[in-house]
Amino acid sequence: MATLSHTSAYTTSSATGWQARYRKFVTDGEFNRTGWAATALAIQGCVLSPTLLLTMAYLGGGDWQFLVGMLCFLLVLVPILAAMPLKNLVPAFGISVAIQLTIILLNIF
Repeated sequence: MATLSHTSAYTTSSATGWQARYRKFVTDGEFNRTGWAATALAIQGCVLSPTLLLTMAYLGGGDWQFLVGMLCFLLVLVPILAAMPLKNLVPAFGISVAIQLTIILLNIF
């Protein structure tokens, strides 16, 4: 009886996946964490939150939208004030942006 042998192993390189790129990004960006935190806070506090409040005021948003908008702002503020690593700040900011943009688009359309 013949034995089957595999000539090449199927492996994935750790440097090619999106998770590896993300890990490298947050590791390299840790040196500039203050800049990333200031940018996230500026985008959140000066662009997204006022836009959400204006669309709520002019297009008739509910109280739940205000509550969710403020919780999204808090979702970004907590990792910044707690001096958490960038790997915690980036997903929090991404989730917050996605939720607030969804509410803004919900008000517009």
